[in-house]
Amino acid sequence: MKDATVIYLYHDLGVSMESVAHTVHAFRLINNSMTIKSITAKEIIQGNWMKDATLLIIPGGADRYYAKNLNGYGNARIKEYVASGGRFLGICAGGYYGSAFVEFDKNGPLEVIGTRELNFFPGKAVGPACAPYDYLSKIGASAQEISTTLIDSKKTVIFYNGGAFFENADRIANTKVIGWYQNHRPAIVLVNHFKGKVLLSGVHVEYQADLLYSQDPYLKNIIPIIKKNEATRHAFLIALMQELGVIE
Repeated sequence: MKDATVIYLYHDLGVSMESVAHTVHAFRLINNSMTIKSITAKEIIQGNWMKDATLLIIPGGADRYYAKNLNGYGNARIKEYVASGGRFLGICAGGYYGSAFVEFDKNGPLEVIGTRELNFFPGKAVGPACAPYDYLSKIGASAQEISTTLIDSKKTVIFYNGGAFFENADRIANTKVIGWYQNHRPAIVLVNHFKGKVLLSGVHVEYQADLLYSQDPYLKNIIPIIKKNEATRHAFLIALMQELGVIE
């Protein structure tokens, strides 16, 4: 890995500003000396970022727009970076995007179904995993208990809104399930991709209670639960970054 920790955070069409804000804040809490740089699809295609990147993050949002801008040269750059030893984190929409196939709201009004070029997780990302999703409100948001072996408490509670489960991930080569929903479906997976590593999450491991809008009627009962579990979520995020090889 590089001597300095340089994180590139995708910030282009379809990306959720909320997810971006939470991601920056979460990684600042891990280590304030990390350099966090936003990056557009055009800049990914140009490739200069690959020289110093420790980690590329694709945050929450709407993954069909990621495909619109990155299909072809952009995804080829990302795959080249990871294959040569890079690290990739896909959160919620980024988790869908890092999979071979997206199956979102099948037969519903928001249906998005199709292949994805990155194909880090060579299976289906299926969602919404826990509740119906609404682009215009948090009506489908929840506080999801996630089981894991990475932290002493063996579980934590994490903000969820529209994310996937990774179908049959426990049966797929080079893939390790490191977080489970309460229905035992894989919520977070770690994939070895040639020399690099990929972490895909259906839950918002980056979300902190204090940054959520407390006046939102759909969040008022969720925020206290997230806040109560903040310490274990933060410990879990650190453990995830250790698994990914971003920090020691």
